[in-house]
Amino acid sequence: MPRRYLVLRTDRTQRAFLTRELEQSRLRQGFGWRREHDLRLLCEQVRAGKKLTEEEASVWRNRRLLDTEPDGLRPGNVIILPNLLEPGRWILARVKGGYEYAPVVAPGREGPDYGHIVAADPIRTPNGKVGAVEAENTHVDAALRATMRNPSRMWSIDALGSAVEALVHAIESGKDTWTPDPETQKADGFFTAVRDSAWKHIQTKYKGPELAQLVHQLFTCIYEGGRVEHWGGAGERGTDLIVYTRDPLGLEYKVAVQIKQNDGFQDDERALGQIEQAKALHKIDAGVLVTTAEVTSGAFEEKCAALEGKLGIDIRVIARGELIELVMKYLGKARMVVREALIDLLRASAPSAEPREHTAVTDRVYDELQRLPELERQIAGTKVAHQNRGSGVHLLRVELPQEMLGAVVEPIAQSIVSCLRRMVPNAKCQRGKPSGPGTKWLVVDTIVELG
Repeated sequence: MPRRYLVLRTDRTQRAFLTRELEQSRLRQGFGWRREHDLRLLCEQVRAGKKLTEEEASVWRNRRLLDTEPDGLRPGNVIILPNLLEPGRWILARVKGGYEYAPVVAPGREGPDYGHIVAADPIRTPNGKVGAVEAENTHVDAALRATMRNPSRMWSIDALGSAVEALVHAIESGKDTWTPDPETQKADGFFTAVRDSAWKHIQTKYKGPELAQLVHQLFTCIYEGGRVEHWGGAGERGTDLIVYTRDPLGLEYKVAVQIKQNDGFQDDERALGQIEQAKALHKIDAGVLVTTAEVTSGAFEEKCAALEGKLGIDIRVIARGELIELVMKYLGKARMVVREALIDLLRASAPSAEPREHTAVTDRVYDELQRLPELERQIAGTKVAHQNRGSGVHLLRVELPQEMLGAVVEPIAQSIVSCLRRMVPNAKCQRGKPSGPGTKWLVVDTIVELG
């Protein structure tokens, strides 16, 4: 049977007492002060079909402490006990035995209670201390913090089993799980994770000349108002891209962009030779080397500085880390601009009885579809139509000739849907069917509801 993971709330007014009991392998729960509250007795009544009193029904809410219940606690299950040490701190425990019933008088109480007992051991640090977990600690998954908003007495978190096991491992390894994670450190961790994810995506999706396409889009955004020309290939003449930009007086400048895919150190001198070639053939005013290498070697930097002096131009090297940050900054902003522009166009459009082509909305959508690699060869035959149905509801329809798609219909349709969802985050997308008998069109309909 797979291991289960649960959260169990205990009486906050008896934290010290319940913690001492847990240290003796007794996990106690309240609502148990009379003999009739023994869950085993209540279980017999329930199975016999007898109706429980209101008090007994309240006690029966603890039924999952019984290992005889289908979803009850069993040896090996891991429990999180929130706020047991103090507010915002947790103890984790591993069940090792079954249920017992033995009420006890807790400090400050007049009568017995806390009779429900499950044999469980707290997760301990290497030095034997009970592991304390601060909810805002760096080892705590945000999903675990979120689930603590549940007001229930006990609930399952099986879906978060891997996060719980990671926390158990951190405690048993002696890692600091009790110090709150500063907001600045949390933010740094967030952006590090985003950068790592962005790099993984670039590695997976952009190979060889495809990286030039990404850099082309990037420099188009960086040099807003300029133009970027592709020169890569057999006739590149020293540069993959040339950026044409103008200063405030209207004077034009040319920047050569050389793109290299490398790992580790960037020390390939051929890139510098190509920039020197671009200076001679294209009369460039500056050079940029974009490399996926993590750092540049000292020797390469010295030769780069020497070449700057020789050619009388600035040469800028953009390594992996800066490349990722530039992509996130400029292309992310560009996507937001496109998104906001489309939403504005949808709101400004007039209601129509039928989908219409060649409107401001369809032109914007068509521009974005051109960026999809899957439509590179089919974009010329693609049709885009839009219908404002009123009350904030819009239909966006994309039609592609099926004879041009071959066997890749489904991936292309899904790519279109994903593109439209990015442009309008609250879009509800629905795949359409071919336009009708005898036609050869793939139709992708997207219903957009604006709030």
